[in-house]
Amino acid sequence: PIGEIFRARLRQFPALVNCCTIDWYSEWPKDALEAVAETYLNNMPTLDADDSVVNGLVKLCQEIHQSVAIMTQRYRDEMSRYNYVTPTSYLELLNIFSKIFGKKKDELVLAKKRTKTGLDKLLSTEKDVSKLRVELNEMLPLLDQAVRETNETMA
Repeated sequence: PIGEIFRARLRQFPALVNCCTIDWYSEWPKDALEAVAETYLNNMPTLDADDSVVNGLVKLCQEIHQSVAIMTQRYRDEMSRYNYVTPTSYLELLNIFSKIFGKKKDELVLAKKRTKTGLDKLLSTEKDVSKLRVELNEMLPLLDQAVRETNETMA
């Protein structure tokens, strides 16, 4: 917690500082980031991918988190403003990835279903057209005969 509101609370309630123990956690090392991401991604029910894909995603998540930490340091140096990149931020990244992945997978499943339904309809229509052509070819001689009879009757 940071900011003026937090400082005001601490002034109002000094016991928050005097009677609390602060657990300070440093940045997670690269191995910890990989282990957390691997466990999280392997437990995602919507992600049915082989190990090489999961390993690639693990590396990607770790790389994203570390690059954000580097850019945060640069932001602090250039703008003199703070942005905190914490292990919780990493867990949020994994959670957001999971939600977006699930949403996109649902969209793809729906698109696949619609495409399959459309193809089935096209195949069904093609069969119907073939049947109608056969019927038309069978009826053409009858039509020709009816035209001749009509012409003879009119003449």
